Amino acid sequence: SYSTSAARSAAMSWSGHVQALVDGHKASRAAIHGIDGNPWATTSGFSVSVPEAKVLKQAIDFPEYARLLPLEGVHIAGERYTFLRSDPNRNIIGKKGAGGCCITRTSKALIIAVFESPISTNDCVCAVEALADYLVSMQL
Repeated sequence: SYSTSAARSAAMSWSGHVQALVDGHKASRAAIHGIDGNPWATTSGFSVSVPEAKVLKQAIDFPEYARLLPLEGVHIAGERYTFLRSDPNRNIIGKKGAGGCCITRTSKALIIAVFESPISTNDCVCAVEALADYLVSMQL
């Protein structure tokens, strides 16, 4: 599980966290952005813009923004994902073809992950949520 590998290295770099999601076959690409939208780390070839990250944060934080997601979709790195569900103040889940996305918020960061088959929605969401819980436990 992610939490086991994360516990091995409390000092793991931001890049190490996103790479662990990919190396663990829980995401195809991943990024961590500050809640101000600025990127902290990203896997190679994955470019989530600051405006995209800010919109994702607003949609997690404010129900009035989340209500727009079924119509507008979830936009990550220039790609549109169909909105599936969200938990206020926690996450957004989306789908695109046989893949999808998971965005989870901590007090200081957004973890943004996209996945493609054979990675399942459940595997990606569980790993991103475990990383978020770990970061929260580290007061991040």
